[in-house]
Amino acid sequence: MKDKALGDRLIESSQALPRFGYRRTAAWLEVGLCRVRRLWKQLGLQLPRRRRCGTDIRLPGATHPNSVWCYDFVHDRFADGRAFRLLCVLDEHTRECLAIEVGQSLKGENAVAVLHRIAMQRGVPKTIFCDNGSEFVGRALDLWAYVNKVRIDFSRPGKPTDNAHVESFNGRLREECQNSHLFVSMQDAKRVIEAWRTDYNESRPHRALGNCTPKEFALAAGTCAGDKSDGMPETLNQSGTNSG
Repeated sequence: MKDKALGDRLIESSQALPRFGYRRTAAWLEVGLCRVRRLWKQLGLQLPRRRRCGTDIRLPGATHPNSVWCYDFVHDRFADGRAFRLLCVLDEHTRECLAIEVGQSLKGENAVAVLHRIAMQRGVPKTIFCDNGSEFVGRALDLWAYVNKVRIDFSRPGKPTDNAHVESFNGRLREECQNSHLFVSMQDAKRVIEAWRTDYNESRPHRALGNCTPKEFALAAGTCAGDKSDGMPETLNQSGTNSG
């Protein structure tokens, strides 16, 4: 009887969170791992095996919260076929998703505005890791990083696994959110994606964090949004000079 009740819960959770394996499901349901693994196999809930890409090596310096951020763009379309973009920003150490900016056409200036907004809440990081796309290589980002003494570290061309953490996050975002919703408007996309981001940070156990959620891990480390431990960002006037 107990196994049947748990089996029903596993089936429900696998439908609600189709990319969760038995380990994350066990942590999420707070049930013994061996018992979940046994029922998981009996119920045929295994996902197809896929080749692993990249490694789980943290960047040099990402030894405490807010030291290294990474960010990347993700593409999607509305139900009527119009394209839009998402800008995802993560903390490399805590794995928190600091922001998912949704817009019709996001460019380098938009990325800087998002980074500045996060930095106003948390302080600036020491390093930001990103790809070599045109959105990431531009005067606006260079100027913001120079003024705030932030190092910009670019992945090698054609090597997306250099930015493995954000690539892994993007895959989870697509599988658990984007592929499960048909967005009808910008407002709809922003609402659904922000709700998913909150759930990811506050409710989803993360194996790399010892099955803590990113928010739990950040709180245990003593740093979360609002703890401006690495300094406030400088502001620029219209001429591009430091006004802080």
